Amino acid sequence: VGNANFWACILVIPMIGLTVDSFTSWAKHKYFPDCVDALELERRVEDDKEKMESLLHRPANLEEGSLAASQELTSQQEKLFEKHVDLTPYGQQALQSKRFKVTPRLAKMIAGGCGISLLVLGIFVHYKSSNAAQIRVIYQLAQQGQTLLASEVSWGTIKNEVFQEEHCTVTGENTTCSAKVSRVMEPPLLVYYSVGPFYQNLVTYLKSEVSPELMGKDVGEALRKAKCWDSSTREINGKDIVPCGAKARTLFNDTLELRDHNGTPIPIDKSKTAWKSDVARYNNPQDYPNRPNTKWLYEMFPGVVRKDEGVKNEAFAAWMRPAALGRVTNHYGWIHQKLNKGDKLSFQIRSTFNATSEASKLFVITERNIFGGRHTELGYFIMAMGGISLVLCLIVNLLERFPKRRA
Repeated sequence: VGNANFWACILVIPMIGLTVDSFTSWAKHKYFPDCVDALELERRVEDDKEKMESLLHRPANLEEGSLAASQELTSQQEKLFEKHVDLTPYGQQALQSKRFKVTPRLAKMIAGGCGISLLVLGIFVHYKSSNAAQIRVIYQLAQQGQTLLASEVSWGTIKNEVFQEEHCTVTGENTTCSAKVSRVMEPPLLVYYSVGPFYQNLVTYLKSEVSPELMGKDVGEALRKAKCWDSSTREINGKDIVPCGAKARTLFNDTLELRDHNGTPIPIDKSKTAWKSDVARYNNPQDYPNRPNTKWLYEMFPGVVRKDEGVKNEAFAAWMRPAALGRVTNHYGWIHQKLNKGDKLSFQIRSTFNATSEASKLFVITERNIFGGRHTELGYFIMAMGGISLVLCLIVNLLERFPKRRA
């Protein structure tokens, strides 16, 4: 609710629907009239006929009057008629009703008004998005190169904001990448990581956890085997992994240290990177960390999870909320100092996350505004919908101004 993108969509989607519905309603009644339209047209013709007759002062047709009189029902026939026929307003379909019909003027007003509103909103969203400076460091590129799924370089990204493997030197698990700030970046700056393709949305992956165990409760071995059916996600070197499961076992454990051109460390605040509700849901067991023959998170991921945190670690809580698409993007931390244009940064990365050669890994530093970081797709989409609405308005105007002539 606190995200401006949510409120933008709340405005955009109804305006698109209203424009399309009003245009199709107008077109349907104009070119494909239904029985109600035919009745309205017939009634209009009858009204015009009566007006013409009143102007010509024509006397009433006596034959019609005599015919109507001969057709009057007797009292006995009326009783029989009322017995077998529902004469209520409901039965005679005479209940009050209101029928909303889109006139050409109304269709033009709706399409034109929504079109202009969408264009203005789209331009504003695009402007705010383009103003969010960023630095994208791709320290592992997929073997097949950049992919749409991994979105290594998203729409609207400028060339001098991207730094790839040619800017990096690799020594074993340690990777050092150099980057240059293309424009001033005002704090707080979000640091996030992305890895993809990586499918957290597989059913077997989603179900590979024991919820009571994550909440700090004691569970039996039978339940652990049923949920964490792969033994590699349940035990290691003869010790029980707690918590077990594929999600907990594959926690993203690449680490990042930032330094300026003088080698001075740039602090990264790793708080407020996960939802409070997610962190509150998890708890360490009562015998943590003294349970014998047990492998804990801080022992498997020493650079990510501290001993005093365990499952209350924010990076772990964020990772346990699975991504809907075939890539994972999570907050890594925050930078609370200004980065000036031309500053040279050193990304010192310990790359230990076991991603396949078909996956890319990257760290991103980005500014944030009311619409988040750089995502020009939303602005382009809203502007396109505004343009389509104005085109529909123009079509209605032209068809009404220059109707098709009959041969």
